[in-house]
Amino acid sequence: MAFAEAAAAPLLRMRLIFAMAGIGISVWALTVPFVKIRFGLDDGTLGLMLLAGGAGGVLMMPFAGLIIARFGSRATLTAAGAGVALLMPLLSLAPSAAIFTLLLFLYGVLFGALDIAMNAQGAVVERLSGGLRMSGFHACYSIGTLGVALVITTLLHFNVSYPLCAALAAAAMLAMLLAAPGLIGHAGDAPATARRFARPNAAAILLGLCCFACFMTEGAATDWSTIFLRFDRAMPLDTAPYGYAAFAVAMTLARFLGDAVATRLGQPAVMRLGCVLAVGGFGLVIFITTGWVDVFGFFLVGLGTGNIAPLVFSAAARVPGMAPNHSAPAIMALGYAGFLIGPVMIGVVAHHLGLGFALGVDAVLLGATFFAARVVG
Repeated sequence: MAFAEAAAAPLLRMRLIFAMAGIGISVWALTVPFVKIRFGLDDGTLGLMLLAGGAGGVLMMPFAGLIIARFGSRATLTAAGAGVALLMPLLSLAPSAAIFTLLLFLYGVLFGALDIAMNAQGAVVERLSGGLRMSGFHACYSIGTLGVALVITTLLHFNVSYPLCAALAAAAMLAMLLAAPGLIGHAGDAPATARRFARPNAAAILLGLCCFACFMTEGAATDWSTIFLRFDRAMPLDTAPYGYAAFAVAMTLARFLGDAVATRLGQPAVMRLGCVLAVGGFGLVIFITTGWVDVFGFFLVGLGTGNIAPLVFSAAARVPGMAPNHSAPAIMALGYAGFLIGPVMIGVVAHHLGLGFALGVDAVLLGATFFAARVVG
C-alpha cells in the first residue's frame, strides 16, 4: 500500500513526460517530407541522411545506463528532453543537407538518452504502483504524437509555415517538461551495478530483437507513411499525413487498453495478437492501391504494434542475471536501431525495389516476432 501511495503522485507527471516525447518524435516525422522536397532528395539519399539520427541514437545507448546510474533517470530525461525541444525548430531551418544531417545526429543522441531515461523512470513508477502501467504511459506517448500531428496538419492546411509549427511544438514540450521535478529522484531508481559495461545475455538479446522489429515498424510509419501515401498513392501533401495520424490513433487506443488486456489474457497472447493485426495491416498497405484503404492499413499496423514495445520495456527491467541499468539499455539499443536504422534500410530497399516491397520486409520481421512472444511472459 505504501508503494502504491508513493507512486501515485508521479503517475500524472510520468504521463506528461511520455506525451512530451511523443510530440518530439511526431514533429520529426512531419519534418521528413518537407526535407525531401526542400533539398530535392530521392528515397535512397534521404534514407542515408536518416542514418545520422540512427547513428546518434545507437551510439548513445551503451552510455545511457552509465549516465542514469551517475545522475539518475529524472535528471537525464530533463536535460535530454530540453535538448530535443530546442533542436526541433533548428531541423526545419537547416540551410543545407550537411547541416541538417549534423543536427539530426545530435537529435538522435538526445532522443536516445530521453527514451532510455523516461522508460527507466516509468519502470520505477510501475514497480512502486504494484501493477502494469507501461502501456498506459506509452498511450500518453501516442497521444503526444497524435495530437501534434493533427494540430500541425491543420495549421499547414491554413498555410502556417512549418518552422513556426515546429517552434510551437517545442514550446509545448518545454512547458510539459516542467512536470519532471515531481518524478522519482535518483535514490528511487533501480539498483545499478558497479561494472562499467555488461554483455547482454540470451534473454536480453531475444527481447532486443523483438524490440527491433517493433521499433522498425514504428520508424517505418513515422518516416515513410506520409511519403508512401504522397508519392506512391498520389495523395495531396495536406492529406497524406493522415496515414501517420491513423497509425498514431490506433497505437493510442491499443495502449489505453493494453494494461487491462495484458492482465487478463497474459502478455504473450497480447503480443501475438498484435503481430497478426500488424501483418494484416501491412498487407492492405502493400497490395491495395486505394489511398484511404491504405490509411486504414496503417491504422491496423498501429493497433497491432501498440502494446509490443511496452511489454518489452516492462520485461527489460526483470531480465534474469542482469541489472536493469545494463539490461534495459542493451534491449533498447537494438530497438532503437530498428527505429532509426530500420527506416534507412527501408529507404535503400525502396530505391531499388520500391517502397511497397520494403514495407513487406518489415511485415516479415513482425511475423517472426509472433513466434518469440513467450519472452515477455
